[in-house]
Amino acid sequence: MAENSPSDKPRFKWLRYPPTAAGIQVNHCKSPTCRNFGVPPGPAPRRGVRPKNEPPREPGPGDYIVVAAGKGTPCLKCILCGEIFPMHSNLAIAEELLRISEYLEPTVPRCPNLDCADLPPSGGPHCTKYGVNRFGSPRYKCKACKKVFAFGGAPDKGQHRTHHNRDIFRHLVNTVPLRRVMKLLGISASVLYARIDFIHRQCQLFAGDRERSLVDRKDLGKRYISTDRQTLLVNWASKKSRKNTALHSIASADQATGYVYGAHLNFDPGMDEADVARELPKFGDAKLAPPFRRFARVWLDMEYTQAAIKAGLRKRPTPDDLANTGSPTEKLYQEVAQRYKNTVERAAMDDGDEPTLNTRAPAQGMLLHEQYVMQAHIQFVTRLLHRAEKLRFFADQESGLRAALMAACPQRVLDRTADFFYVTVLKEVTVDQKRAYVAQSRRILAKAVAALDEPDADPEILLRKAKLKLMRDQLVRVRTLGKWQDRWALHPLSDMREPTKLICWLTDIESPATDPKEREDQLNRNARLHLKASVTEVDRFFMQVRRALTMAERGVVSASSDRRLWFGKNAYNPGVLIKLLEVFRTYFNYCEVGQDKKTPAMRMGLARGPVAPEDILDFEPAVPAGQRRRVPRKNSTSAAKPTTNKKTPPAVAGGVNNQNLASGLSNSI
Repeated sequence: MAENSPSDKPRFKWLRYPPTAAGIQVNHCKSPTCRNFGVPPGPAPRRGVRPKNEPPREPGPGDYIVVAAGKGTPCLKCILCGEIFPMHSNLAIAEELLRISEYLEPTVPRCPNLDCADLPPSGGPHCTKYGVNRFGSPRYKCKACKKVFAFGGAPDKGQHRTHHNRDIFRHLVNTVPLRRVMKLLGISASVLYARIDFIHRQCQLFAGDRERSLVDRKDLGKRYISTDRQTLLVNWASKKSRKNTALHSIASADQATGYVYGAHLNFDPGMDEADVARELPKFGDAKLAPPFRRFARVWLDMEYTQAAIKAGLRKRPTPDDLANTGSPTEKLYQEVAQRYKNTVERAAMDDGDEPTLNTRAPAQGMLLHEQYVMQAHIQFVTRLLHRAEKLRFFADQESGLRAALMAACPQRVLDRTADFFYVTVLKEVTVDQKRAYVAQSRRILAKAVAALDEPDADPEILLRKAKLKLMRDQLVRVRTLGKWQDRWALHPLSDMREPTKLICWLTDIESPATDPKEREDQLNRNARLHLKASVTEVDRFFMQVRRALTMAERGVVSASSDRRLWFGKNAYNPGVLIKLLEVFRTYFNYCEVGQDKKTPAMRMGLARGPVAPEDILDFEPAVPAGQRRRVPRKNSTSAAKPTTNKKTPPAVAGGVNNQNLASGLSNSI
């Protein structure tokens, strides 16, 4: 037989864009007015000379070309609108979504035998109940390999002096440093960190059991969600490299209830750079562009340093450069315009905050690219609330958040059931200045109420009409800023938390109505949406994080000449900070009572009353009722006692029984 010639060998064809992973494809046009919005790239057009009898093909949805924004930065250009945007790895987003959503998966007994296929016959349960062990923990028997193992039981089994758990929980979320906790309770560091792991695990089990029900709830109505980011710094671990590690947290909170749906850091404690470095040659990541790499979501130490050097070469304006730009409102407009300029100058527009030469990658675990955490976080929230009638996001001005919002649910945007807003608030204001803004706002509102000239009307109705009129007047005086000519409007009213703010409606795609009455209703609806724009709830959560967690406090300047920051009460392992952040989120949602004597979980319908820390620490997740093993008879005349199966918990009956992540989140991953 003749050998195949080199031309007969199959050639590997490189993909133009990252392939879809677990149903996620974010590489499409992000302009909601473009026909390519939400449409991924189609097959590449045929190359070569077009035949004479073939008519020229008109551009249509799915038409993109690959361009470069720099070395190693491939981008897609939309043929229809000309927009250029960086590509991202869908696999990296799916992996991060699986990681942050793992706690939502119900806990079920699984065979511990690594060689066991653990596949149940005919789709039934994996294991059968097999009594209890001598400690009272339930036992199960694997149907595949017949292995008997224990699963479940008391959450604090194996612990001594369990009465300390409640005190440790309360101290951790009430600004008590770890050393003071050890001294107050008389415990060692190993015991304290072991209890932190235990409390974190219990908080995840408790929150996952409650939040899992949001997936199937049909009474969510319209949800107004505020999203923002927070930077948390960790101390350096070695004197040889006195650089902080900067972690970026992204959180989303419900504006009506204050419930925090998630707070996620761009850090994975389960990954190790040495292990990743050994795996890199297998996948050829060194020769691939970042969006096509197997480990696209993690920062390697060398890449982090190179990115910091490139970012340091670009000169950025300081706050002093904008100090003498006129009124505070004018200064806020200038800050918005400067953020657009900084976005365009980035190596990739959607990357989030770039590394700096004053920070370093963590010594333990791996730092994640912020854009993948933002993408996964927005995917998580939109899938968790996918049954809501409408979703309205109010986010800080960040191009990475904009890309994540536009990629999460493009069809809902087109169906007008999802809207996204930028909200930028004037931060550096003293208390006296805030009070002056509020007083001026009250005078303006009183004049607007008087101008309506309706003395017999209900005062509440008059107040709403006056606010609506003021907002409509501001919508006429919008400013277009940035490369994308976004329309920014000034909010006419002030409060102590947001004295002055600008709002940009990113998904305003409705055409003006031709009928005068319909147009009037349309303008009023737009004004009401702008009046609701706020990020107060997520900012409140971030403020509570700073005040309640000693590991999240702001640092003090060191005595060295370079003015580095030192955190005297912080841990050196970022993994501990991640656990404490999740512990505080659970405490904030279920234990913290507001002025209305309700917790955010009570307002959200996830709890009937405030939850005591003991209930979280003693929580045992309900195990799905499986097939019970028949008890063998001791003799021919004695029969086994009848047994009754426990009722399947509602979360399992709702269709998320032993599903891998997103079968419990809208069946997409």
